[in-house]
Amino acid sequence: MTMLRLAPILLSLLVCSPSNAEIYRWVDAEGRVNFSDRPTREAERVDVRFGAPAGSNPANTLGPSSPDEAYRGPYAALDILSPGLDEILTETESGVPVSLQIDPSLIGGHRLLLLLDGNALPVEGAHTQFKLTGLGAGNHRLQLQIRGADDRIVAQSAPRTFQVRQPRAPGQLP
Repeated sequence: MTMLRLAPILLSLLVCSPSNAEIYRWVDAEGRVNFSDRPTREAERVDVRFGAPAGSNPANTLGPSSPDEAYRGPYAALDILSPGLDEILTETESGVPVSLQIDPSLIGGHRLLLLLDGNALPVEGAHTQFKLTGLGAGNHRLQLQIRGADDRIVAQSAPRTFQVRQPRAPGQLP
């Protein structure tokens, strides 16, 4: 008789067990990564491995799903503050100022890399304020990546486009 009373409880535990849980991931219009237990049209199923070591986060091991996706990984904030999105700049001899936001500070074993028009530029000493020189006039694309010791992308910003114009000669009309 006792076993019959326990049967519904045991059955409900099996149905609700974490092994049946599915997690879905998608990026919204603002570039934020979202997770849910309900699928949407733009969501992809995430392979979640239960029993992972304590402190590990399987979602953070996924990496970005596309080269243009903002992906913070273990960082609370990762962004290019300047130049601004679609900003029009005039390059001076001192260069175009770049300002980065990284929070927390760069984690040990990680390194910063800027992708300028698809070309990798290492950032020495994890500086977040510097100037780019020799860009030339035209449209440019800038993206920040953080790479691990194995050169794997740990986090990346969304790409930022901006335009550089030649300085006007004295007396030249706009």
